[in-house]
Amino acid sequence: MWSKSDILALCISKIANQQKLKQIVENFETFDNFLKFVSQNESSQLLPEMVGSFDKLLFAKDESERQFSKAEHLGVSIITFWDEDYPKLLREIQYPPLVLFVMGDIDPTAKSISIVGTRNCTTYGKLTTENFAEKIASRGIVITSGLAYGVDTLAHLSAIKVNGRTYGVLASGLDCITSSITRKIVDKIVESGGAVITEHKFGVKALPIYFPQRNRIISGISLATVVIESDIKGGAMITARFSFDQNRYVYAIPGNINSPKSRGTNYLIKTDIAKLVASPEEILLDLGLISDTFEFDGQEKPVALEDEVDTKIVNSLTLEPKHIDIIADEVQIEISELLFRLLNLEFQGFVKQLPGKFYIKG
Repeated sequence: MWSKSDILALCISKIANQQKLKQIVENFETFDNFLKFVSQNESSQLLPEMVGSFDKLLFAKDESERQFSKAEHLGVSIITFWDEDYPKLLREIQYPPLVLFVMGDIDPTAKSISIVGTRNCTTYGKLTTENFAEKIASRGIVITSGLAYGVDTLAHLSAIKVNGRTYGVLASGLDCITSSITRKIVDKIVESGGAVITEHKFGVKALPIYFPQRNRIISGISLATVVIESDIKGGAMITARFSFDQNRYVYAIPGNINSPKSRGTNYLIKTDIAKLVASPEEILLDLGLISDTFEFDGQEKPVALEDEVDTKIVNSLTLEPKHIDIIADEVQIEISELLFRLLNLEFQGFVKQLPGKFYIKG
């Protein structure tokens, strides 16, 4: 029987691609049996790429033990494809990672939806990400993303804000997170009951080639992928394509036809790769995660607060930014008093302030 350490050693050796490594584990009873086979059959070149692999396997065996020692020291779990705690959905994709390094808690049967998008999102993209992530996470669905700036980070933090869980997938080893901001988000994810996941061993730094590989995990672990904003080219579009190829649902938020940040999402909708959605409830209904009898009309429900003026202020706002002068005119209130009330309402979570004295509903 193969131990976790032996499986990791085989992966570290890189003597073949993932598919062939999987076949090796399933066709040889133990790592030692395979090692013996390699030593006796190298000259036959049964697998040409495995010539000279005996020494690589011995080195990988030592390296695997070092990796497990470091994982234990850092509180990291190492999960293999054959373990019960390996994510069920991820196991179903064409090229699943054979080993995962996990910091935090991962539920193999948890329902997850990935939310991805551009690093440089617009205000529209920011607000949409927060709205979708908060409402989906509040229903017990895990929000998965790639820990990049922009949409990814907003999705993670929005899930945490409503006491939801989130998974962050890295394109590097868990000890090679160079950004202090990302490190803080990683800590928040773990503290909130989520997990940070990678297929890369300790010491592996992020390289451009690793990001598409990471994206297949983001989509593979999820029931569906939601693309908030993206240009025609970008990581979010790669994740959407992986999701589509993996026979998972793909959703996209429509955007301004003149904005480069919406060219990708509009293209996904136009080519029928993604389904157009305008609310998180539409996604939850489509995936059967809420009842068909769920009352949803796409309209914001009026808020009733104890203070009549505060109620008018909140109900004058939508997710479309509104300047304070417009609010004051609509509610018929002095700016000085309005500022005080808006500040209190912001503390209570009923409104959000944007740059330039613009406000939206919280």
